[in-house]
Parts: sequence; C-alpha cells; structure tokens
Amino acid sequence: MPDESDVRVVEAGYMRWMLRANPFAYLSSESLEEVRTLHVDTDVDERLAQLLDEVIKGKKKHLVFLVGEFGTGKTHRLRLISEILPDVPTFYVKIDVDDYEASLYRIATTIKKMPPLKPLRRKFPRDPESLLSIIMDELNRYDVAILMLDEVENIVISGTRKDAELFSEFIKRLYKEIDPGRMLIIACIPPAYDIMKKLLGKIPHNKIEMRTISPEEASKILKKRIQHYRDILNEEARGLNLGEPFTEDLVRKMNELAGGNPRRLMKLARNLLAMLTRELKESGKLSQDKILHLISEASEEKEVPREEEEEEEVIPDDIRPEIAILRKRFPPGTTFSLIEASKALGMKLTQTRELLWELMEEGLVEKAPGGRFLLKG
Repeated sequence: MPDESDVRVVEAGYMRWMLRANPFAYLSSESLEEVRTLHVDTDVDERLAQLLDEVIKGKKKHLVFLVGEFGTGKTHRLRLISEILPDVPTFYVKIDVDDYEASLYRIATTIKKMPPLKPLRRKFPRDPESLLSIIMDELNRYDVAILMLDEVENIVISGTRKDAELFSEFIKRLYKEIDPGRMLIIACIPPAYDIMKKLLGKIPHNKIEMRTISPEEASKILKKRIQHYRDILNEEARGLNLGEPFTEDLVRKMNELAGGNPRRLMKLARNLLAMLTRELKESGKLSQDKILHLISEASEEKEVPREEEEEEEVIPDDIRPEIAILRKRFPPGTTFSLIEASKALGMKLTQTRELLWELMEEGLVEKAPGGRFLLKG
C-alpha cells in the first residue's frame, strides 16, 4: 500500500487504480457472466478434475458431494464445470424448493430443457415415478452426462424429514440405474451432507470438502479479479506506477478477517476498496494507521443481501390476472389452502393445483405448514 509520499491522485474514484468501478461489487458467482476467467485452482479443483476425467474418459460413474459452508465456492465450481466442458451435456439445477415432488419436477424439466409452458396447459407428468424415469432416461441417452444439484439443504434440512428421506432415496435409485459415464454432483452445507450420508447407506460416493483458502490463494483471487475488470488507460497513466490497492501483508490480514472464506473475502475487498478510494479522493494520502482503521471498519460493515435489493418484479403476462386476484384475497402473511384459492379464482381444483405449481416454479408462491400456501412479496 503506498505511503503518504507515494500517493499521486490522478482522477477521482476508482480510476486511480485503473478501474472503472469496484471489481468486487458482485459477490455471488451467479451474478457473474462467467467464472472461468476469475478462477484460481486449488486442491479441490484437482480432485474434482480427477473424478471428471474418470467419468468422461474412463466411463466410470460417480456420485460426488461438494460440501462446504455458504460462500466457500460450491456454486462457483458447478458453473466452472459447465464453462470448461462445453461439449459435455451438463445440467445445473438449483434446489430452491423444500418439497420432494417439486424438486423432481424441476430436475426433470431442466434435463428435458422444457420451454416455459402456459399454466393449466402442462402435459408434463408430476408423479415421482414418471419423473424419475424421465430423468434417468434423459441422462442415459448421452454418451456422457453430468447432473449438478445445488443448495440441496433447502429440501434436506428446510423440508420435512419425509422429504429428506424421499429425496435421498431418489438419489440412491438414480445412481444405481444410470449408466457408466454419468456423474451426479450434489452441493450442500455439512449438516445436509451428514443427513444424506446416513440415508444413502452403503451407496458409494466421493466427498470433496470446500476448505478455507490460504493467504497465497487469497492474493491470487483478488489480483485476478482486479486484473479482469481493470481498464487499461493511456501510456501516461500506466507510467505513474500507482501500484495495487492491496499489498501482500494487507491481503494476509484480510484473509484472516474473512476466516479463509472466499465470499467473505470478496465482501471485505469490496468494502475496503470503496473506503480506500473515498479516502484518497478526500485527502489524497494514506497512512498505515489509516489503512488499519479502514480495514477494521470494512470488516464490520454489514452486507445487504442481494435478494433484499430493490428489483423490478417480473411476472409472466399470462398469470398476472391470477396473481392480482390472489394478492387481493390473501394479503402478505396470509396462508391459504387449495380449496380457498380455487374459490377465489373460480377455477376447478385440478386447474388451481396446476396454477399453484406454476406460481411456485416462478418463485411467487411457497409452501406453508399444514399443506397450505403463501404468496411471496
């Protein structure tokens, strides 16, 4: 980090680092267009690559668990697999439901690459046995195929015990019946893995534990992210020897505060870089004491989850009238049954059930205790 005499203010804001904006603004891998250019290999990647090689070249089949706490890079790895294997059929499914049948339906429609269908006109089966057959048949029709299930804790932990048992039984049967040359990758937090491990019994599987990163890996991750988003200025600006915003000593301290968690490291880097930029813009200098004060502030700054940021709600045109009726009849926080929804909409029970499934898949309705439903938002 430059001291007071080394700092030269060229332009306001991030341009002093030859950046247009904060390269750490997006913390989640799902917010990035691609992850391959930002990726730094670790021993986790070596193990995963070995298993992938055995499936693709050796025609083995594997059941793999990517196990780690939130922010340790599980989704990042799943996205990376799809990006580095463009010629291999890969299917990514985020399990953001806590219902067994809904999860199977989501997996099956993803593998079949079903286009969005209008509510009440779905011909896709919903019974678990038919969905299992569809998933198995689709995976087996390729020479090689990889199915990746993310955030499985939503059903194994947030769902009922019965849902966890049924989902684990589904994984067990699917693994037994798929052909060689297939890989099932399940990403989850440790408690979810512990539950599924017991329920799977003697089914063979590989566990890859997402460990904390070292200071050296943290340094590579930060540098690669900065370099990727950096705008190369003119020769005059490049010759000013501005240096990097984070020194090795500073990165070591940041990684320590982040506990080796990549996502917490990104958050800390985002907050700290914003503070450094603001301080340089205001005073034009940085002392070591000031830097230490800023990193302390940055580590304490709370992050607003992206899910809570104000975004324009997107509702498909063909279900807007039904949503309006339900919202008027059942205000936020009010649960309702299938029969109550059927009466409010003036639809038959079978039609209402289909519509509620549609709304659940759109993320507009969620299951409530007692078999009831709840509108989101």
